[in-house]
Amino acid sequence: MDMFLLKLYLIYNTGWNDTNCNSNFKILDMSSKKNVLVFGVLLAIVLLSCQPNNKTEQKENPLNVVLITLDDMGYGTTGVEGCTVPGITPYIDKLASEGITFTRGFVMSPMCGPSRAAILSGRYPHCSGMMGHGTMPPALWEEPVVKSPSISTYLHDNGYTTGAILKLRRSKYLNTWDTEYHEFPYGVGFHDRNPKSFYTRTKEFINSAKKSNKPFFLYANPIDPHRPWDNTEQEKKMLEMWNPDKRYPEPSRKYKTDEIEVPEFLLDLPDIREALVPYYNALNRGDECVGSILQAIDDSNMRDNTLVIFLSDHGMGAPGAKNTLYHDGIRTPIIMRWPKKIQEGVMDEKSIVSVVDLVPTILDAAGLPSLQAIEGKSIIDVILGKSAQTKREYAYASSNYRSSCTEEQFFPHRAIIDESFCYIFNSYVVRSEGKKKKGSGWMDVVNSSLPKSEKLKKKIEYMEFRAPEELFDLKEDPGCWNNLSEHPDYAEKLKAYRKKLLDEMQETADPELSVFNARLNQ
Repeated sequence: MDMFLLKLYLIYNTGWNDTNCNSNFKILDMSSKKNVLVFGVLLAIVLLSCQPNNKTEQKENPLNVVLITLDDMGYGTTGVEGCTVPGITPYIDKLASEGITFTRGFVMSPMCGPSRAAILSGRYPHCSGMMGHGTMPPALWEEPVVKSPSISTYLHDNGYTTGAILKLRRSKYLNTWDTEYHEFPYGVGFHDRNPKSFYTRTKEFINSAKKSNKPFFLYANPIDPHRPWDNTEQEKKMLEMWNPDKRYPEPSRKYKTDEIEVPEFLLDLPDIREALVPYYNALNRGDECVGSILQAIDDSNMRDNTLVIFLSDHGMGAPGAKNTLYHDGIRTPIIMRWPKKIQEGVMDEKSIVSVVDLVPTILDAAGLPSLQAIEGKSIIDVILGKSAQTKREYAYASSNYRSSCTEEQFFPHRAIIDESFCYIFNSYVVRSEGKKKKGSGWMDVVNSSLPKSEKLKKKIEYMEFRAPEELFDLKEDPGCWNNLSEHPDYAEKLKAYRKKLLDEMQETADPELSVFNARLNQ
């Protein structure tokens, strides 16, 4: 208000012109009643024009956003991450060469529904209410004091056309979509793994946004390499059940067992290699779908004004990855391209980025006001080259309900992960006093190898009945085979990571806080 009075004084006494307030006053003779009236009107104009605008005015050429995910894409299996499988992800690699790649990206949850909700909301699962599959939020969920909309709803309310291609069912109640394309069960519909369909649908959506003269937000999600993998018995069964007459295209490339890589959370055994070949075939087709989306953006002449973001929703569907908070369950590359804004070919191997950071970064890029109370932190300065590294020291991740909101499916656990260690608190183990079994799933990858490897057998048995706490040295043991939580040499490390988790749980009113405190007080 003091600044405003100063402006009035300058206007009245000097005819000062403040271009920021669009005022164009000249010296008035205030002895005239007419001039007094004119001054009053002009004063009102100044007051109105100088008020803060809570809704950001759309720019002349507002930013478009395309958020692309692949489903269940395992960490380390793209070319840009160093995977040596020949020609595995040429389109993703090209996208990376055109922007910035964060190699230390982490999802919030190792399963589809809560992971995607976190990506689209910028919130932790226990804050958004999307804590599993089935009907969400759970009946006992307590709403946060301050609620916030998802990115789709917020952009829609700020003049954007919003659209989703697949993977929108589970978190539909959180989002607002003008255009929706749904998948078949298990993603076996003709369009679900079809590069041509992703091109056509992306082009249709962008053309629709153009006709409405609105910027757009597109959430595009090829199903590959989610199960069923290519040419497996599961795929044949699902196609027969749901889509026997019009299947999607075969992968354009079929790999041999000696061409693929075995991730470090598994053992490099012949049967495991053979079991993973269909994954890499599916991943290659998923990469083609990504390329089709990018081509549609280019052919629509929208490349230069579109921020493209790419990532996986969580790890590979294999024991030790998906549905676990281990390194390979929650780590993903995060790639961003924004022509003339983001420098090309940047590999950031130090910054830690959580998927909840994407929403505030998108809003900053679009010039829109930030959302209150979300857990995500904008990394806009890093992607624009103004800062060398994000401020995150670690990422937090969680898992709650495996599927439906029942006690039987309730497996709460939490993780703190950084470049050096992965710490996990298995709350469900403490709750059940170690009696509750958590199956690994996707055992077809390892079943035939279990009789041949005692090491693998012990890991699978351990994952069914886990320790209350786990600590893994990621530099020595990236596959998370050796739990160090009870090793005396790592007592201080355990204490430090416990403190980090405690801080997160207290700050965000994590419902498992009382269980964690009970563990700490033992």
